[in-house]
Amino acid sequence: MITNSQFENRYTQDVIDIVLHFQNDGTRPIVSVDDQPDLLNIVDEYINKGGNFWIAKNDETLIGTIGIMPYSNEIAVLKKFFVYEDYQGAPNHVGRKLYDVLLSFALEKGYKTILLDTPHNTERAHKFYHKAGFRQVKETELPIKFSHPYKDCDFFLLEL
Repeated sequence: MITNSQFENRYTQDVIDIVLHFQNDGTRPIVSVDDQPDLLNIVDEYINKGGNFWIAKNDETLIGTIGIMPYSNEIAVLKKFFVYEDYQGAPNHVGRKLYDVLLSFALEKGYKTILLDTPHNTERAHKFYHKAGFRQVKETELPIKFSHPYKDCDFFLLEL
């Protein structure tokens, strides 16, 4: 059975595994946990700072992740949005369900803007974000600077 829940520390290695699985797929420069230390401190970096981080599981197996990291009372960054290939799209729609949880949380918290970065070559992700109402922007158009593991990426902005 597929369920979504808030991150628990016992899933740290599973989160790292899924993130690195997608980030290091051979289509872009290799990144490591050292490039994104928030992966080792999800509770402190996301949840304790007023954001959140959710996981999708099939029974007890982690199959997806999504996080929201606050930068101010009005601006947050969507981070670490990954779903294993077998669970993307129909019939499971795990990504859509994770995103819906994040969006409800963002609206409840009163965020006005959600930002994100994604590598250039992730057309499926770009399509998802456009469909969800994000618009692609240049890094210089972002209202804040935030950390991201790739120097060469695309940025998206959603106004709520």
